[in-house]
Amino acid sequence: MSLVIADSGPESLALIAAQHEDWIIQQAIMLLENRVFRGGPVLESPAAVRDYLRLKLVAEPNEILAVVFLNSQHQVLAFEPLFKGTVDQTPVYPRVLIQRALALNASALILAHQHP
Repeated sequence: MSLVIADSGPESLALIAAQHEDWIIQQAIMLLENRVFRGGPVLESPAAVRDYLRLKLVAEPNEILAVVFLNSQHQVLAFEPLFKGTVDQTPVYPRVLIQRALALNASALILAHQHP
């Protein structure tokens, strides 16, 4: 999705923002992520993990179990919300998690579970 807003007035911009709020938030998160983690994020401290996951999980309306797959230098190979649930529970299948880690050749994993 892309929005054309070049010649829009304040009222039009407010309407566009209201109609596409989730998309705008996701685009802002991607922009921040690219600026903060240039060259691929390296997660070497609990604070770095917290900041990274906060950006990734902020817009999730339901419980999820997400996995950050890391190489041996703690650089992120992938972030994937592997298991999605409802507002109060999430099923987890260890076999799926391990298969994905092996497919990515990950040296380390960070599991993240958030409550909406």
